[in-house]
Amino acid sequence: MLLPLALGACSLGATDNSPQAQCERQANSDPTVQAVYAGNYGDYTQPGTIGRSTLLWAKRQAIQKCLQQKGIGPPGGVEPIRPSM
Repeated sequence: MLLPLALGACSLGATDNSPQAQCERQANSDPTVQAVYAGNYGDYTQPGTIGRSTLLWAKRQAIQKCLQQKGIGPPGGVEPIRPSM
């Protein structure tokens, strides 16, 4: 009776290896994302700032680029607006 609970607890800590999750992790090492983290685009920690908008945009772009390299097309919908820099 305890074995299923123990196995269930182990699976909660498992890493998501889906292409989306892999690309989200890889996006943090993208040069543009790293430049935002370095402070080159302003304060990225405050919501509503140019730095924050640039960070979110850069991460989206890096994720899409990674997914396309894996052969996965972008989702449908409206393209996000690029923040002015």
